[in-house]
Amino acid sequence: MQQHSDLLPTFFCIPDITGFTRLITTADVAFSNEVIPSLLRKMIDCNYLDMNVGEVEGDAVFFYRTGKLPSVNSVIKQCTLFYQCFHRYIKSIEQSDPENYKAHLANGQLGLKIIIHYGNISTSNIKGRVKLIGEDVIIAHRLLKNSIIQNEYILFTNHYLQHIKETALHKLITWDELKYGSENFDFIGEISYRYCSPPPLSPASLH
Repeated sequence: MQQHSDLLPTFFCIPDITGFTRLITTADVAFSNEVIPSLLRKMIDCNYLDMNVGEVEGDAVFFYRTGKLPSVNSVIKQCTLFYQCFHRYIKSIEQSDPENYKAHLANGQLGLKIIIHYGNISTSNIKGRVKLIGEDVIIAHRLLKNSIIQNEYILFTNHYLQHIKETALHKLITWDELKYGSENFDFIGEISYRYCSPPPLSPASLH
């Protein structure tokens, strides 16, 4: 049985590309094989919070950080940097490959959603690789598939919100209201969250 002392308080941050399946199935293989890995590398390169990379999945980077919870201000800054890096790269494709951009990337065909969660993990070493284990790891992964219709958003689980001053979050998210949502997962139950649209990006931030 897992002992409580084995658990590590952990901050999770998962930037996930929306529209991934459509791009893979409709675009030229060479183009999609260039765009998706490049975007994932951009996400890793703008890791302002100095998080660990748990996994790099087909369309997402599973970041985590154990120990002290980062400040709300730094979390919002990290999310903003993710959006800047993401859309700066998309804009560069518009200039370098306008034909593929128009066919596959224009009008928000690719977007970015970010899952923010906080909980506990334990770790296991499997042939030299650290594997994250625990219910909160499962929750963070499951939330990548949710009922939010928007193509781009930042999702904050109630597990995370309970550990911060939510008023601080409201003061920083001045561009949109925090909406309510929840999902029901087998064997886990209801997971409630708040979510908002991404921060607006100035033209200067995309150059």
